[in-house]
Amino acid sequence: MSDKLNKYYELLNGWLKYYSFEELNVNEQAGVDRVYKRSRVEASKFGKVDCYVCVKNMPEGITGNELKEFSENMFTMANRNRSGAPLGFGAMMVVYPLIITDNITAELAEFIKNYCPKHFAAAEFPSVLDLNSYNLYYYPNTPVWGFAYYSTYRSETYNFFSPNAWEEVSKKLSLK
Repeated sequence: MSDKLNKYYELLNGWLKYYSFEELNVNEQAGVDRVYKRSRVEASKFGKVDCYVCVKNMPEGITGNELKEFSENMFTMANRNRSGAPLGFGAMMVVYPLIITDNITAELAEFIKNYCPKHFAAAEFPSVLDLNSYNLYYYPNTPVWGFAYYSTYRSETYNFFSPNAWEEVSKKLSLK
């Protein structure tokens, strides 16, 4: 693992703890580098929300189909690991699959801008971080059926995964 990737993982651990996530020990089973979970009651989502972050480093050449497969697998893994009320009946699940790559391809950047999976009482919001530029790529629009939540998904994705966001938050915290 490169020094840059190690440094990113170290910072990611800290920021996800800041946002009340705990690391889960399902990595080997899931075929992923890191998995985090946060559960809390959110009035805006009408109940308990289980939020999962699934992170995998795929250095170069990842395709849209590989991203889609990873995202679907992480959604399935999260759904298998959650407990509590059935989705839609006082419970919701949000899964943030994150791919870290050294150089995002034009094909993958275009794919992620158009990939928007749909689920009942659950969300799958994948993103890609280009480790060289620290640019973060994800679905930029709001589908009609997701108008109540997609702004939050984009905001959380940026805050959870972008070193640029971490720098902004750090500056605000140091001013207090």
